[in-house]
Amino acid sequence: MSERHRGAFRQPVALPVRMRLFDGSTSQAVTLDLSATGVRLLAPFSPPLGARAHLRIGGDDPVEIQARVVGSRPVADRYEVRLTFSPLSASAEERLHHEVRAIERAVIAERAEEAESEDEPSAPFVPSAPASPEGRERRRSRRVRIETRGRIRVGTAYVSARVLDISSGGAKVRLGQPMRVGEDVTFPIPGLDVEVHGTVRSVRIRPRDLHFEIGIVFRFDDVGQARAVRAHVVKLRRRAELATG
Repeated sequence: MSERHRGAFRQPVALPVRMRLFDGSTSQAVTLDLSATGVRLLAPFSPPLGARAHLRIGGDDPVEIQARVVGSRPVADRYEVRLTFSPLSASAEERLHHEVRAIERAVIAERAEEAESEDEPSAPFVPSAPASPEGRERRRSRRVRIETRGRIRVGTAYVSARVLDISSGGAKVRLGQPMRVGEDVTFPIPGLDVEVHGTVRSVRIRPRDLHFEIGIVFRFDDVGQARAVRAHVVKLRRRAELATG
């Protein structure tokens, strides 16, 4: 990346980080925002000011960067840590730039989809299981804002979450911990005795409270499950319309 790009971007973005201090201690963290000159992390401990660190930022093909701790403050049971990078190579800076731009494009696309679901009478719904011609028909259902507590299952562990909205094809939840795009979850449908499988499709950071908004797309086991969820979401929407009408 040329000098004109340096410092040109700063983006809230949730990327996994492995942080190794030069005293040998290591920690898993997540980025809160990232630029070409530094990063803000959410970490389980507070490293000393001035400490040197080796960072591996990203998932399958991480960018490796040398950095220095310039600030830290407690946030609930974790720490917000600020680090500045040692001068980056052109290739490392270019890779960070592309990581950030990819996240920006994903967020813009999701916001456009949310706006469409608010403005139009419906949003796309496609069952993931093989279906009859009727089941293959593209159905549409708006998001319903519900604001309720719930627990989603990640692997064998349950994680507390606030469910913000739901449609017949997915949901948005708020968590105190990050998740990775593409990660599998099991989601209990609020008010319905059904759990559906899902996949994380987006992760946004709420800078004011350092929580994460997670977009989940459902993967139904069969057409019957998909229809049950769709019918329940229709009831929730009608109930919400009556409450506001």
